[in-house]
Amino acid sequence: MKTPALLCLHFQALAEALKINSSVENINLADNKIGAEGAEALAEALKINGPVTNINLTVNKIGDEGAKALAEALKTNASVTDIELAENKIGAEGAKALAEALKTNSSVTSIGLYSNDIGAEGAKALAEALKTNASVTDIELAENKIGAEGAKEESDRQARRTPFETPVRLQALAEALKINTSVTDISLYNNRIGDEGAKALAEALKINASVANINLRENQIGAEGAKALAEALKINTSVTDISLYNNQIGDEGAKALAEAIKINKSITYIDLEKNQIGAEGAKAWCALAEALKINKCVTQINLYKNQIGDEGAKALAEALKINASVANIDLEKNQIGAEGAKALAEAIKINKSITYIDLEKNQIGAEGAKAWCVVGSTECCGDLMEDVMSPTSCDSDKFEVWRCCSFIVHLGLS
Repeated sequence: MKTPALLCLHFQALAEALKINSSVENINLADNKIGAEGAEALAEALKINGPVTNINLTVNKIGDEGAKALAEALKTNASVTDIELAENKIGAEGAKALAEALKTNSSVTSIGLYSNDIGAEGAKALAEALKTNASVTDIELAENKIGAEGAKEESDRQARRTPFETPVRLQALAEALKINTSVTDISLYNNRIGDEGAKALAEALKINASVANINLRENQIGAEGAKALAEALKINTSVTDISLYNNQIGDEGAKALAEAIKINKSITYIDLEKNQIGAEGAKAWCALAEALKINKCVTQINLYKNQIGDEGAKALAEALKINASVANIDLEKNQIGAEGAKALAEAIKINKSITYIDLEKNQIGAEGAKAWCVVGSTECCGDLMEDVMSPTSCDSDKFEVWRCCSFIVHLGLS
């Protein structure tokens, strides 16, 4: 159910209709300016249990008052499983009310609070709720300014005064994850948790056995935070996907994660895009390559926009000659030249698992591109080549990607 911007009176009429509704399960009122009053009307309808399971109220300026009204409804409602409240100007008070509701509600499995302003206080309240709640599996807290003492017992006054300068600890959330057994997905994207926050989460991941997907994108995590997470991943057996996109883990952090990957048996996807890896030479890439020779679980690895260069590419190529699990690898914008491209091409001749490899925006040139081509028929591969290679990639007008028809689904060399 998607509506244009609603006048408050009209929305109240809709809410009244929902009280007697017997068929509508999904309500999408995103970007409708319903405000707190509209949320209150909807909340009254939700107190009468019906078939509604999914509610999307993204971008509606419901604020704390609207969140409080919905929270009251969730204390009695037993049908709603997914509620999306992103970008609604919800602060700590609204988050606290929702947290109280989650202590008793047993139907909600997913709650989205992306880009609100719940802060440290709101995060702590939700963390307390997760200690007892056994139904929530997915909680989205990205862009909520929870990094500032988000979980440390210090004065709110101090946290407000220096929101991102004080040491960042997600202790409350981390402590909750040590106890909670239902949450499988957690997103802390762009919360500036830093190394201290990463360390707190790492301690939780040593104990937690339910979290499978963790999003730590853009959190100012450096080498020390990465090392702590790496130690946790040596023990943890539930995490399958971890994103450290656009942090600053550097070579030391990458080497620590590489050691963890040698041991870990659960991670299938690791995102290290934009992490300043390779700036101090190829040692970090050699460590990652050695890990991939041993690891049999990782299927996707994102190394976009690091600085691996030819030496790093050669090290990865040697690993790919042995590794049989990696299917998808992104090496775009990595300063790889012709020598690195040649090494990777030779590896792909042997490797039987890679289906997607992206080498776009490197410096492989015509010589490097030739390594990926052989003179032959274009009958089965010509159309594919028009999409994934530039016209100048090979000197010959007849070429095909090595065995592309049998297993390479995407090759980017532009």
